[in-house]
Amino acid sequence: MNYPLVPSQQSCDRKTIVQRTRTTLAWLTASVLVLTLLLMPQLGSAQDKLTPKFVTGLLDLPLSNYYLTPRGVIVENSGVIAQPMLQLFFNLYEGDGPINNVTGMAGIWNSIHSKQRGPDSSTVENWNEMDLLSSLSTTFLNSWTFTFTYEYWVSPINAFPSASHIELRLAYGDSFLKGLVTSGELSLNPYINFFIELTNKTANSNLNDGESFYFELGIVPKYVFAGYPLSIELPTYITFPGSNYYDTTRLDGTPISNDTVGIFGTGVRVTAPLTFINWRYGRWSVHADFIYKHLFNDGVVYDNITFLPPHSGTRNPTQVVGGLTLYF
Repeated sequence: MNYPLVPSQQSCDRKTIVQRTRTTLAWLTASVLVLTLLLMPQLGSAQDKLTPKFVTGLLDLPLSNYYLTPRGVIVENSGVIAQPMLQLFFNLYEGDGPINNVTGMAGIWNSIHSKQRGPDSSTVENWNEMDLLSSLSTTFLNSWTFTFTYEYWVSPINAFPSASHIELRLAYGDSFLKGLVTSGELSLNPYINFFIELTNKTANSNLNDGESFYFELGIVPKYVFAGYPLSIELPTYITFPGSNYYDTTRLDGTPISNDTVGIFGTGVRVTAPLTFINWRYGRWSVHADFIYKHLFNDGVVYDNITFLPPHSGTRNPTQVVGGLTLYF
């Protein structure tokens, strides 16, 4: 989830925003309830449990003390931030040949803040962002996965202009490492990602800079304990932004140095499945995350100080997240 933030713009009619967001909220709530009931696994034979389903889903309900984007934008650093996400996965193909699986995804992600940042008279002054998500993933040669992602971001409180981007991601699932440990399962899961802006900026308040891109190199080491399947992940990455991805000019016209490296991010996620809940109600789990980032790029630090509501100038932000997840 990835979030363009620029100075608040009040060009949209406030009444129109309120009506539109009320309708969207009602639609989202009804959709979550209906889809959860329709798609939740039901009791059946052992063969039914092994047969891949055409549609599966994920509902994640995290709470955090921070809204810190993967690109280093500090959107909020006070209060409580809820960022619920719903994703539906469509198993389009499975086979034993060179191409093993093709999966489509459609979803929605939101960021709702306890601290008001929207217009005083708005009924959605705490609803900072809503992202529409879509992707198509192809797994080939058993261990490689290529994913094409398209996302469209909007702000119900008009905190930033609507923006869109695509991502091209190639990941390797190194399952061979599972045999190197005597207990549990170990994998490193390296990947490379190419992020391309299509409309407006995603981490730059200067819209005159035009759309840009960045490369990301990452790895997500994961260990799953034997017996009770508690898992620990250490997602780590570094980005290399294009020349105009971050802000390059201060308000007084002086240039901002354009660093080769953008962001270094790392952290730890611990996930514990709630095995006492019957599988017919889906697979429930809880997760706790600690996230750390170092902001190398001067442009993102300048925008965080100058334009973002928290006005935070730290180069080393940290974030704590706790959440409840349902796979159905």
